Amino acid sequence: MEIRQLKYFVRTAETGSISGAAVELHMTQPALSRQLAELEKELGGALLQRNPRGVTLTTLGHVIKTHADTILAQVDRTPELVRLAAGSRSLIRLGAPPGLPHDWFRAAVQTVESAGLAVRFSLYEASSDEQSRLLRAGQIDLALLHTEPAEGINGQHLLTQPLGAAVRPTSPLSTRDVLGLFDLDGLTVMAHAAGEIRIQEVKLRSAAEAEGVRTHWVFRRFSHHSLLIADLADADAALTTEASAGLNFPGWKWVPLTARDAAGHSLQVETWAAWNAAASPEVRKVADLFRSTPVQVLDGPES
Repeated sequence: MEIRQLKYFVRTAETGSISGAAVELHMTQPALSRQLAELEKELGGALLQRNPRGVTLTTLGHVIKTHADTILAQVDRTPELVRLAAGSRSLIRLGAPPGLPHDWFRAAVQTVESAGLAVRFSLYEASSDEQSRLLRAGQIDLALLHTEPAEGINGQHLLTQPLGAAVRPTSPLSTRDVLGLFDLDGLTVMAHAAGEIRIQEVKLRSAAEAEGVRTHWVFRRFSHHSLLIADLADADAALTTEASAGLNFPGWKWVPLTARDAAGHSLQVETWAAWNAAASPEVRKVADLFRSTPVQVLDGPES
C-alpha cells in the first residue's frame, strides 16, 4: 500500500466520482481505476460501490476513509514537525478539543514557558473520542479531553466550565444573570447534534422533561455558521459554554444555567489531561503545569 493510493482513494470518495477525481488528480480515469483496484485487492475488499451516479463508500470504505484521513493528516504535518523539532526543545504533540478556552490555554502555555521547560507544541484539534484514539496509537503525546480518560490511560482534572445558554440580545432573557429550566419553557433551543458537551445536554433535557418543561430542540453541529443556523431555525437560545458562545454566537449574551441533573449535580463541562503510561517526563511535567494554571481566565473564545 502506498500513500499516493490512499490519496487517490480519499479524493475519489470525497468527489463521489472516479472521473471527477481523475480530473482533479490530473490522471486518466483508467489509471485511477487501476490504482483503486490495486488498493482494494491489497485490503481484501471493495472500498467503493459503483453506481450510475458515481461512487459511494462501502462499510469497509468508511473505515478505511477515516483511517486514511488520519494518516494523510500526519503526512501533511511532517514538515511542521521537522521544523519544530529542529531546535533543542522537545516536541510535544498536543490534542485540543472544541470548547477549550483560548485564554486559559494561552495562560497554560505561558505557565510552561515560565517554568523554563524546554518544549514546543504542535497542536491537533480533535474531539475527545478522536484524541483518545490518537493517544492510544501514539500519534499525539498529550490529550485534553472533555471526557474522563478511559481505563489504562493516565489523567488528571484540569478545569471546569459551567453550561449556560447564549440568548439573543433582543430576548427578555438577555437581562437575566442566571437562568433556570422553566425559563426555557416554550422556547426553541439549539444544542449540539454531536460534540463535546453532548452528555451534559442529555442530562439537561432529561431534567427538563422530568419537570414538565416543554422545549423545542434544534440539534446542529456548532461551527462558524451557528449564528446563521440559529436565525433560520428561529432559535431563541443555544446551550453552550461561555467560551463557545463568544466564538459561535457573537453579539448574543451568555447566561449560566442553575439547572441540575437527576442526580442533583450541576451541569458543567470538565476538561482532563491524558497521557500514556510510557509518556516522557516532559509530557507529565506539562500536564502538572497545565493543572496549576488558574482557571478564572475562562472568558476567551474557544478553539
